[in-house]
Amino acid sequence: MRSYEFTAVFRVKEDNYSTGLKAVKDIFEKNGVTIVSEEDMGDRLLAYPVNKEERGHYHLLKIEADPAEIQKLEEALVLRTELLKYLFVKSEK
Repeated sequence: MRSYEFTAVFRVKEDNYSTGLKAVKDIFEKNGVTIVSEEDMGDRLLAYPVNKEERGHYHLLKIEADPAEIQKLEEALVLRTELLKYLFVKSEK
């Protein structure tokens, strides 16, 4: 298992943040990812518009996952319409 930081930017409108976060956690659970900690970073202005959105709700998850599973996670996450952007970064323990 390797440590990663997963940062997600969700759409601000309606209930996209809570449903999107639940969907991301479900995807992680199905693929055997352990969530070590999480931090809600709140709504922020985006540096540039993404899909005509000016603002995004940021959330940081520190996770432990098998490196082979990251590709599967990315394939599942790209289908989520609540997510504007996401990023996996390998971190040191």
